[in-house]
Amino acid sequence: MEVAKADGWRYLALKPQEVESLTPREFTILMRAQQERQFDEYERMAFASIMQESATRAKRPKASDLFKRPVDVDAAEKKVEDLLKKSRNASEWMEQFTLFTAERSDEINE
Repeated sequence: MEVAKADGWRYLALKPQEVESLTPREFTILMRAQQERQFDEYERMAFASIMQESATRAKRPKASDLFKRPVDVDAAEKKVEDLLKKSRNASEWMEQFTLFTAERSDEINE
């Protein structure tokens, strides 16, 4: 129990009475969550150092070069649909020329 109290204080900032009020399963869950939180912090620090180094090496760094905020899923899907529609329209427009029609390409292959 002394080890659990020490770990609770060291890693979770829990007082001994708070550690004693937890079940062993609850304590284990909190310890794993703390470990994941620490890994998340390491990831953030690594990302920050990479961004710092990238900004230092760039001639004219921009915030958008270093970090792009994740986009809204609906907006991204709409953008994809719009691009697909433009692509179809361009294909339809190109088909008016005999060089790009399927019939013309069959003639060329013969």
